[in-house]
Amino acid sequence: MKWRTEISTPRIDVEINHGTSIVMIGSCFTDEIGHRLQSQLFDVKINPLGTLFNPVSIADAINDALDNRTFEADELFEVDGTWRTLRRHSRFSLSDRDATLQLLNSSLSETRNQLLNADFLIVTFGSAIGHRHLPSGNIVANCHKLPAEQFVVEKLSVADITLKWGKLLHKLFELNPKLNVIFTVSPVRHIGYGLERDRLSKSTLIVAVHDLLNERIKYFPSYEIVVDDLRDYRWYADDLVHPSTQAVEYVYDIFRQSAMTPATIAQADRWGKLTRRLEHRHSSLEGETAFLEDTYNLAKNLAGNNDALYQRFIALKR
Repeated sequence: MKWRTEISTPRIDVEINHGTSIVMIGSCFTDEIGHRLQSQLFDVKINPLGTLFNPVSIADAINDALDNRTFEADELFEVDGTWRTLRRHSRFSLSDRDATLQLLNSSLSETRNQLLNADFLIVTFGSAIGHRHLPSGNIVANCHKLPAEQFVVEKLSVADITLKWGKLLHKLFELNPKLNVIFTVSPVRHIGYGLERDRLSKSTLIVAVHDLLNERIKYFPSYEIVVDDLRDYRWYADDLVHPSTQAVEYVYDIFRQSAMTPATIAQADRWGKLTRRLEHRHSSLEGETAFLEDTYNLAKNLAGNNDALYQRFIALKR
């Protein structure tokens, strides 16, 4: 007897391995999957422009990077002793305005370089609900505790999303002809505006993405796996909004089966075991030093002649 509607593993007709370069941009679910890829030593850049939820803000941030945009001092404002911009997450907020500008602008140049050299861009849309800043007229990435009367809540339409992203994808493929794009929709429930509005938001995102698909643009059903396959509150964290650790692991495992060969998955599992060794703590410095030395030797043997892979492992300890 079947007790749930299991989703067949979708085949994404592209291959991810330890030699491919990946940039991941989008909602907080991006971090969940990205850090699992990183711990298994894939070459992945996780939200280099900060956490972004709605498709307009994600596209604007990527365009900022591709267009060599630079932030100016008069674009920043101060909140709670830190300098911020409505175009980015609060991760880009420091007590010194010049330091904040440097952080913002260095992230743009680094992200541009990453996108121009990446094999894959994985984009996670979180919500089709946006906040428009009335003084500027722009959809913002983060409201940063500014007065509510400065914003109006808007539902982004399928047309809004496909128009914005159609232009951006054309630009991306012109600048990086080898790039493949994988879209997914976050299973995190944005219920602040009600369950009905959240479901409508997710549906809008799914329809928009499917209107964009072609041979270089794929879709991975993260949302459907959690909502239609797992489909139970036991697969959510205590807040009943975010998927549990076990649910994320389930989604990640299906993603690997979708885009990786069995040999790549086996190698990823071996690297995962080694990276977990880096988290071990010992009661003595001598014991920890010996354990780390043994771990590095194991990593060197696993990497073989691939020094870049070994250096990627070393960097995890820093």
